[in-house]
Amino acid sequence: MSLYKKYTPIDFSETEERVNRFVLEIEKNKEKLIDILLEYESFEVVNDEINRTLDLLTSLAENKEYFSHRVGAVTSFMPRNQPLYALSCFVLVPSLMAQEVYFRIPAAMKFFFSKVIKLLDVHNYFPNIVISEKERFEFLKERTALLINPSNHEENVPVTDVVIFTGTSKHADQLRMLFPKRTLFITNGSGHNPLIVARNANLEKATEATLSLTLYNQGQDCAAPNTIIVHDDVHEDFLSLLIQKIKKVKIGAYVDRDCRVGPISNAMDLVRVKEFLVTNREYMHPATPGIINTFNVTLEPVVIAKPLKEGGNYDEIFAPVIFVQKFSGDEELKKYFEDKKYSANAMYVTLYGDNKYILDLKDMIFDGRKIHDKYSVLQNIHLHEPGIERGTQPYGGRGIGASSIGINGKLIGKATLPQRDIFEWLVLPLIKNQEEFETQKALTECATEVLEKDIQKLLKIKNNELKGEENPAPTNTQDSEIFYFDRNLLEENTGRYIQVGTTLLYSLLKKHNTKCIELLSLQEINLIKSLVLLMESKQKMSEPEFKKKLYAIPKKSEISDNENKSRQKHFFTLIYKLLFGKTSGPRLNHFLYEVDNTEVLKLLDI
Repeated sequence: MSLYKKYTPIDFSETEERVNRFVLEIEKNKEKLIDILLEYESFEVVNDEINRTLDLLTSLAENKEYFSHRVGAVTSFMPRNQPLYALSCFVLVPSLMAQEVYFRIPAAMKFFFSKVIKLLDVHNYFPNIVISEKERFEFLKERTALLINPSNHEENVPVTDVVIFTGTSKHADQLRMLFPKRTLFITNGSGHNPLIVARNANLEKATEATLSLTLYNQGQDCAAPNTIIVHDDVHEDFLSLLIQKIKKVKIGAYVDRDCRVGPISNAMDLVRVKEFLVTNREYMHPATPGIINTFNVTLEPVVIAKPLKEGGNYDEIFAPVIFVQKFSGDEELKKYFEDKKYSANAMYVTLYGDNKYILDLKDMIFDGRKIHDKYSVLQNIHLHEPGIERGTQPYGGRGIGASSIGINGKLIGKATLPQRDIFEWLVLPLIKNQEEFETQKALTECATEVLEKDIQKLLKIKNNELKGEENPAPTNTQDSEIFYFDRNLLEENTGRYIQVGTTLLYSLLKKHNTKCIELLSLQEINLIKSLVLLMESKQKMSEPEFKKKLYAIPKKSEISDNENKSRQKHFFTLIYKLLFGKTSGPRLNHFLYEVDNTEVLKLLDI
């Protein structure tokens, strides 16, 4: 039985009192907490994230209006950096306004994360948090499921009301398609965050900001700038001062509190980083030759100096790599910022000194929309300074790849704040429509009551199956729906819900399905080519229009409807084989419309 019920009001005074007791737990155990976190990150980062966590938890009253009514379950996908602060923002605070919050400990954190949970007695203060021990596939299968709605016997009650995801935009796109459209999907992705050094900048402050942003957690941070754009007049002086400061940076084990750069969290990232360095080796500063210690999984800070006119850097590196690009005027800046590769991941811009073009970015329109506002263009101050980025304020940018809200087929690029977004998108619409609120509350309570009432009956049936006994016949239609829907996937989920269905997960092939391609007829090849043309133009059409054109590809006007349905089925089977190596898969019209074209078109290139 759930500890909290969906749609019930939240007592903020009780919530705040409980959080304040948890804050005392952190303060009481601060030194032990620091020692645990030093197993994973530098003292600079540990100290910063503890302070950010305390600021968030002691300032929740700033967000009091959002803690109105509880939503259902939240599923959170944690990042690999700032474990305590991320836990607070994406798990602890959401748990105060949800039935439960489910998450898995990231693989890179498994060796220490449970120590933090135990030390701070998290389960006592936040009893509705569920840390899943399941593998990623099983966790996804569980959290993307739909439950039976007993009012109409259809699988239309999502297990998960809200997803909070932190990671790359590519992974966000893949994951978003697995959840029902009604699930609110809050994404914290990766942004470009360029830092601009104007000709009148204070170089001391600009270089300190550069190091703070690029070396924080070894550059494995969504606020890390992918490029430092420096005016030609001060470029050499900036580089000289930057190199002097880099030489003083200590590299080693985090247990040494003076170390600023330590091991990268995933050893395999070194392969990707090395490839990036090799690609840009002609621009590498001779004082920073890109030394990698494979055994210790460290990279010494690297400076790459590539003129902006030779091409801007739009890659997020997630390593201590400082990409410095000199520019001579606004035309070069314009070429960089008004490139489509920039707008997709537009997040923050940090300016040191004065530059009218950069300051005017907050009012400019690109491709019909604003990609910056007054909050995302900073001057003479950077994101890691105290009071700039706070857990009670929205964080992110307007680029879809930087941060976004997804629900009911809509995707909106904007800075996110989980407590605000949950309230505005799920709670507030129902509060405004009291009749709809009462209807949804009644249906949800009915579904939960029926499912929880039948847990033991279902378990008995499963136990009988294990013993080889026959299943008792269902006594009515409702029982039939609950007990015989997708029987092989029935699961009891920690005594809280019954999972009666699941989204099946499919992985794209890594290379062409040559066996299938060899058997294609000329007519089938032409159908696939028509699909490729449709995919290439899908951004210009709505999903219903895309669906209509997709279904029309194999149709012939001179044959019957039944014959056309047969042709459509055969066509879709071919697509499944080419993409997944299977004869079935996800709903194609939605999948093909939502998916990024890059990998799909490779497999369809026959």
